[in-house]
Amino acid sequence: MQSSDNARLFKSPLWYYIRNNPRAFSLGMLFLLLTNSLDGIYPLVMGKALDQITAQVPMNDIAKTCLIFFIVMLSLAGTRMAWRSFFGKYHTYAQEHLRQKIFNHITSLGPNFFHKNQVGELMSLLTNDVQSFRQAIGPGVLILADGLILIAILLPIMISLNFSWTWKTLIFLPAVPFLIMKVMKLIHVNYKTQQDRFSELTGVAQETVGGIRVIKSFAQEGNRTALFNGVSSAFEKACNKVAKVDALFMPVMEFGVTSGSVILLFVAKDDLYSGAVTIGTFFAFHRYIQKMVWPMTALGLGFSYFQKGTASFERIKEVLQTETDIPDNGTIEITKFETLEFKNVSYKHKSSTVYVLKDVSFTLRAGESLGIMGPVGAGKTTLLHLLTRLYPLEEGQILVNGHRIEDITQESLRKTFLLVPQEAFLFSESISENISFGLEGRASADIIEKMTETVDLNREIQSLPHQFESQLGERGVNLSGGQKQRLTIARGLIMRTPVLILDDSLSAVDTRTEKAIEAELAKSASGFSRIIVAHRLSSLKTVDKLLILRDGEVEAQGTYQQVLGVSPTFQKIVQIQGQEPTHE
Repeated sequence: MQSSDNARLFKSPLWYYIRNNPRAFSLGMLFLLLTNSLDGIYPLVMGKALDQITAQVPMNDIAKTCLIFFIVMLSLAGTRMAWRSFFGKYHTYAQEHLRQKIFNHITSLGPNFFHKNQVGELMSLLTNDVQSFRQAIGPGVLILADGLILIAILLPIMISLNFSWTWKTLIFLPAVPFLIMKVMKLIHVNYKTQQDRFSELTGVAQETVGGIRVIKSFAQEGNRTALFNGVSSAFEKACNKVAKVDALFMPVMEFGVTSGSVILLFVAKDDLYSGAVTIGTFFAFHRYIQKMVWPMTALGLGFSYFQKGTASFERIKEVLQTETDIPDNGTIEITKFETLEFKNVSYKHKSSTVYVLKDVSFTLRAGESLGIMGPVGAGKTTLLHLLTRLYPLEEGQILVNGHRIEDITQESLRKTFLLVPQEAFLFSESISENISFGLEGRASADIIEKMTETVDLNREIQSLPHQFESQLGERGVNLSGGQKQRLTIARGLIMRTPVLILDDSLSAVDTRTEKAIEAELAKSASGFSRIIVAHRLSSLKTVDKLLILRDGEVEAQGTYQQVLGVSPTFQKIVQIQGQEPTHE
């Protein structure tokens, strides 16, 4: 269904959104036609009024003409408001629909996509490219339709007034669309440069503010200020260049009006002297010359919008056509965790020939706990990402309750295996909302308070002005590293999932807090399991068995004593940390 919908969108994006919102588009076009028709009538009415005044007709006749003029202008205001309203609904709907489609697709993609695409590029896609596409199928279509309708209405009226005047005064107007397109192209090129300089400026500013402690520690304020001033100056120059090119726009438009008006003065003087035409006709014709400049300008603007919108849609299309390397094709829902089995699992990143994991096998049963240790780069986090389907499994099998993880729905799998990652990520929301993130609704105040007490964070939260309703900054910037890590652990504990996975999440907690977390885990119902990746022996005191990884391979697995007897890596860890915790 999704693929057929995308196929229709890719084939003709304009027709796709017209068909999805036909009422708003059709009514917008209908009222545009009425607006342009009224816009073509009122110069004739005004010209008639001038002729009546010149001929000194009775005031009643002039009043009737003025009333007609008032009704036309009032109707014009109404129809103009109507087409803006209806057509606005059409293209803002298209923008919102496409933005959501892109966002939903991006969230379904795997890590390989994000390795190739920077966050800034994706943000630009969701904002600038979607906006450019909206302008193409919205204002772009509208401007072109407006221009063509006006030409179809105004040109016959001008010819009916005076054919000779028409072709002579409009002789230079066909050049206006090409000049407008040229100016718009220059604006677009220079505006892109301006946006690039703006991205550099915001990047340096964000990096400087985010790393201000490091900058001050190394006494680099002067160097960073010089760097900021340099990119700020480059942005200023880019803005000035855009302004200079943009200044050409109005003179190009006015060229058509000015040239036509001057020509009209020369070609109409003899007819005016002889009385062949009236002052009213001259006035109306001059208004039509002014009005004819916009349709010619509209053609140039409309095609320019289409060019930019087409380029933006090609980038959007490329992302929407990207297939996820982790498709959610599973149909099995896990209701109870029984066993987890890795069978000869190997993994290497697509961009690499080196295996991160090699022939890894182990088993975990409900109620058991597993500790994973190994040097940096041993493959510990990769193993967890394969289990939670953040990485695609290509070699070997991972079985949950005897089912391949590819056959299990991703939502069900991740509700069974909850991963608390080593990098603490918090949202710009309140503390209570961050702790309740994985729940259907917000947890009760008692449960939230209990979880923060468990991770020894309650006192620190209580000292904040708004306590649990205190808003966190971007990525929890107003908390320390240890506070952020403990808050993410509380977020994991509150979920009560069958298997809780802590990926080196205890590295920033002290021994007392570590014991409290262990006690909280021990209170859980029978069948609750946990997987703990850690570098500290104290974090693995209570696990049932250990898995030691080295260079992506299983060096040893078993109980503490079994591993200690056969694993050089584990023996070295015990020797360095100077302790031999008793397995409890």
